[in-house]
Amino acid sequence: MGADESKLSGGQLRSRRDEDIPYTSYSISKPIDGDTPRASPMRGRTRNVSPQPRGREPVRNSANTAPHDIVVVAEGSTQQETDSELVHMEKIPVFVPLMRGSLNIPISSKEVDMLDKLSTDELLLLCHRYQEHLRQCGEAVAFDQNALCVRIKEVDITIQSIYNHLTDRQRKFAKYAEQIQKVNEMSTVLNKIKMNVEQLIPVMDRLNSILPPENQLESFNMKLKS
Repeated sequence: MGADESKLSGGQLRSRRDEDIPYTSYSISKPIDGDTPRASPMRGRTRNVSPQPRGREPVRNSANTAPHDIVVVAEGSTQQETDSELVHMEKIPVFVPLMRGSLNIPISSKEVDMLDKLSTDELLLLCHRYQEHLRQCGEAVAFDQNALCVRIKEVDITIQSIYNHLTDRQRKFAKYAEQIQKVNEMSTVLNKIKMNVEQLIPVMDRLNSILPPENQLESFNMKLKS
């Protein structure tokens, strides 16, 4: 079968392909119905058709085809609002570090030459300025620290003096408490003496009444004479 087809010419193959197509230009623009032409039943037979040059398609009759309606929709105007932060970020220039080896980026020989040609004076000046800035910050911190230490010592002295004063007052109050305790004890003793005297007065009056009149004493009175 393949050998027979290889013997056929190019025109005969093309004519066979044209016969195999079941539709024509008429069926493209018209619906398929009973009037639609069918494919030829003699599909296996060959015709003597003049060979056409390859690369050219058969020209279809444009008169039989209806024009297609093409609708073009115009795109509406779209207003895109750009974020201000994105605008500022886009304005930032792209830069890379001088030493790209820190980012694991391969360094070319041109960049190595550029690093060799860089001046170290500006870098040294930057280091000096940074050192001076750190020195000034250190002096300011040391001054504030010394002032804080002096203030802490003053506060400690004041607290110590207040503590000593309160300790002295506590001692004085302790002495006053002892004296008050003694006064209470003396008051208790005096009350006991008064009770004993009050019990003794009737006995003395009784004894005084037994004595002869010339030997009797005056009645005892504990009340002070005004």
